[in-house]
Amino acid sequence: MPALRRTVPAVVSAALLACIPEKGGTTGETTTPATDATTGATTGATTGATTDVDPPTTGGTTQPAATDSESTTTAAGTSTGSDSSGSETTTGSETSSGTSGDTTDTGNEPVLCEGTSMSSLPGVTIVFPPQPCTFTVAEAQSGVVFHYEVHVEAELPDVLRYRQDAGDCDEPGPSGLIVAPQISGMGQAYCFCNQGLCPGLDIPPTTLQPGVYPGDLEWKGFNWQGPHVDLGPPFPPGEYVVQERAIGSFKSEGADVDYEVLAQLPITLLP
Repeated sequence: MPALRRTVPAVVSAALLACIPEKGGTTGETTTPATDATTGATTGATTGATTDVDPPTTGGTTQPAATDSESTTTAAGTSTGSDSSGSETTTGSETSSGTSGDTTDTGNEPVLCEGTSMSSLPGVTIVFPPQPCTFTVAEAQSGVVFHYEVHVEAELPDVLRYRQDAGDCDEPGPSGLIVAPQISGMGQAYCFCNQGLCPGLDIPPTTLQPGVYPGDLEWKGFNWQGPHVDLGPPFPPGEYVVQERAIGSFKSEGADVDYEVLAQLPITLLP
């Protein structure tokens, strides 16, 4: 019997211990969902903030919170995107600056000009193709070359060619025309006007053949009237005109009709 009395308190003590966890259980029930909810909300927010693709892993209460967090994160991402776009715009400006630099570099290259042409000879023109037209005085004196072309579109018979120099020394070129060069303006002149005295034999009429006939005019920036005249002073800075000209006559309905074929290229000399 005494041993039995010792056992009873042990049972009562065990019952009392069983009652204590009931309070702790109540606290645990309250805490555990709260902890789960908090953890879930935190996880949802973190998940939403970090990876938009991952779906919320918590219940209905947490999902809207995660959605709000995702929306906020998306907005922030959009704002960041705008900043990136701004950076791209800056990059675009740099590219534009690069293009401007290229344009500046291009501006340092010689300016190209294309001459003007007029003709009263059917199907025949003289043209200056695009070429440099701005030089310094020093560059001109070092020597420049102007390129021109005689264009004949179709065969043209009975064409007379007239000389343009003072001593009747000009002769037809590859195109069949007599093309005389000249650079003039501001009281300056460069030409083959005085080549001496020649027999001045008549040049018979010819048939012009279709084709493109290139020609060149070399110049060293000085006044000059031809081989029988001393070299003159250099051209000063200013605006001048290079021209190639052919004159003569052709048959039109049995009558002789005068013609002029002219091309002009404006040039500029800089100091």
